[in-house]
Amino acid sequence: MQLGRYVKFREEQFGGVLFETQSEKVYTLNEAAASIVRALRDGRDAAGIAASLKARFADPAGAIERDVANLLSDLGQKGLLS
Repeated sequence: MQLGRYVKFREEQFGGVLFETQSEKVYTLNEAAASIVRALRDGRDAAGIAASLKARFADPAGAIERDVANLLSDLGQKGLLS
């Protein structure tokens, strides 16, 4: 899984921006979502992304894996992943 062919990612102070160049849609990302997209861009899969976040942050409720899966699903439904 990776960013779609026509999707550009830019880091910002608040997190990041995804720009889909064909439809010219812009999606703003908070810092957590931007870190997930950064890891995806670096070639990590969902399990690897979740594992690296769990190593950095406490996750007593097990929310990290669910949040990573939800974000990637949402990006996929919007056509931002290939």
